[in-house]
Amino acid sequence: MIFKVKHIIFLIFTLLINLSSIAQIKIADLHYRNDTLAEVFHYSSKQKYNNFHSSVKPYVVSVNVADFQSKYSLNVNFKGNNIGEQHTMFKIYPLTNLSSGYDNINQFTYTAGLGLGVDFTTKNFYVTGKLLPFNVQSDYVTDSITSFSSVYPSASQELSKNNFLNSEFLMVYKTKKFFTFMGGYGKNFFGDGYRSLLLSDNSTSVPFFKIETSFAGIKYVNLYQVWRDIYEPLDQIKPAKLKYSATHYLSWNITKDFNLSIFETVVIGGKDTLSNRGFDLNYLNPVVFYRPVEYSIGSADNVLMGLNLSYKPYSGGLIYYQLILDEFLLSELKARSRWWANKYGMQVGFKAKDFILDNLYFQTEFNFVRPFTYSHKFSAQNYGQMNSPMAHPIGANFYEALNVLSYRKGKHQITNKMVYSGYGIDTSVVNYGQNIFHSYADRAGEYDHTIMQGLKTNVFNNQLIYEYTIAPKINLYLIAQYNYRFEINPLGTKNNHYVMVGLKSRIWNQYTDF
Repeated sequence: MIFKVKHIIFLIFTLLINLSSIAQIKIADLHYRNDTLAEVFHYSSKQKYNNFHSSVKPYVVSVNVADFQSKYSLNVNFKGNNIGEQHTMFKIYPLTNLSSGYDNINQFTYTAGLGLGVDFTTKNFYVTGKLLPFNVQSDYVTDSITSFSSVYPSASQELSKNNFLNSEFLMVYKTKKFFTFMGGYGKNFFGDGYRSLLLSDNSTSVPFFKIETSFAGIKYVNLYQVWRDIYEPLDQIKPAKLKYSATHYLSWNITKDFNLSIFETVVIGGKDTLSNRGFDLNYLNPVVFYRPVEYSIGSADNVLMGLNLSYKPYSGGLIYYQLILDEFLLSELKARSRWWANKYGMQVGFKAKDFILDNLYFQTEFNFVRPFTYSHKFSAQNYGQMNSPMAHPIGANFYEALNVLSYRKGKHQITNKMVYSGYGIDTSVVNYGQNIFHSYADRAGEYDHTIMQGLKTNVFNNQLIYEYTIAPKINLYLIAQYNYRFEINPLGTKNNHYVMVGLKSRIWNQYTDF
């Protein structure tokens, strides 16, 4: 049975009208330097940790008038019948992406963009819309992403050469008990790490609908997304194809310190050689595992499963672990044959607030993903869209270690992010399993596949960032940044130094650190 996602979204939001609701809410912006301040608050032993699920993002949080108003925005507030009762709040505020810089290879660079954000909240709904077109004159960023993506990091759309667009439109409705409904055009993230091997905000914004059901320390998430497949091998130019994903995520706070989460997702090709499939209603089943459904309908859709664990050893600290399973055979794993289809990845990390010093945030993380993970025989079923992976920006066939250190005092925040990655790049002839959009049918052999096979490349990337808070309620910051990137492989060595200053809205992550 086929049904279009936009019809499903419209139907569900129409049914919400009669549901009871709670006080004003908002969706927190999805940015790792915002998370360093927001997440750690919930790690405090004074909080009811059972009611907070740190691995499901973006967060839906409560707000009041003071949280909403800013002298840098147009604020309109409508009071209810009772004195002081706030029913509706509305604001319009500027978005900026203005910067200029200098690097040792391409010399002068700049980014210029001005946009607009609109937020609206009542006792029933929160709606946000953001639109930020910008122009980029810089080869520095593309040096670190050319091998992985044709889309500028964090951009929702490429308008033309050097011109891009950041945008999102999100709606959320939270009932008095149990349910939170969210949908629109934006990004989602599962995990406690800086990266996610399950689902991250690495790629562009997508249309989606999400239901979060919360009770007794459990949060159960149903997420449905629409992706675009623009990958065409051998320079074949064809119209972009739609693909779909349906995801279950069960987060269980077993104790106030320990969380266990289970993840499963299916990627559904919207078109095959026989017909335009659209979205298959069988995958709307909110409970059943997808693999039995896949077999029952005779589908070749791509199913991935995963695990997320976190443990709070003390107030303010968190140890976390993540596992992604694409395919594997236990017998081949025991035989240590390095079979190509043993496709999996792991993450382990630790983060803490007030680390050694008050207001000092620390995070360290290690990731690895085996070759061919997330890939498929056809790009319509791989775990990516718009030529960008939906999990880690490198794709697969890599090791990575990273550290984040961030100190905040008053309006000042300084952050140092250091990332080392080692990966093997595919050649024009052989698929070594790094680019998830390449068909795994082009692999070289069945066995002896190891991480970093192919063109062995090592990258060290360090970002030192200073930010001065101008308007925290609209996430507006004055920023100064120094980047150093060193890359070495058998083809040669690259050393990049980059200095930049700018005025930026800290709303979206922009991954250029690989």
